[in-house]
Amino acid sequence: MKNIVYVLESDTARFGAVELQDGSIAPIYDLIGSRLIEMIRFDDMHSLFVDEEALRDGLTAFTIFDGCPKPLAGKIVLVGGDCGQPYRAPLITIADAAARFRCCRPVLDPVFATAGDMTPKGLIVAGALASLQVRIDRRSPVLEESENRGLIQ
Repeated sequence: MKNIVYVLESDTARFGAVELQDGSIAPIYDLIGSRLIEMIRFDDMHSLFVDEEALRDGLTAFTIFDGCPKPLAGKIVLVGGDCGQPYRAPLITIADAAARFRCCRPVLDPVFATAGDMTPKGLIVAGALASLQVRIDRRSPVLEESENRGLIQ
């Protein structure tokens, strides 16, 4: 039986299935790319593994999971199981899992001066960049078409 896990990449919002060599925790560390990972309960039958240090200065993307009060960043791995080993394939579809996530990224929107705007010296500079407004773009994960993105040992 294949040992499949689901992987969500916060930076790209891609969500796909990956086959692990075995059901131990070692391939999950390699998949996430960190030696310090955190386990978060997804539900009674599933767990998430995330990079504990992915929330850092200069963050360009993050993920909101409806079961967690803090944002998550980096790669997020969903496995079946109740924290016992070995881990197994999720019992839910990737589409059902994806419905619980929102991938977010900060966006800067330019604000241009209008004809009625005044500069400190009283000049009207219509069309000039007046400021930048920050907003958070939220979107659903993009499901990968491939059922298996590779074998992780």
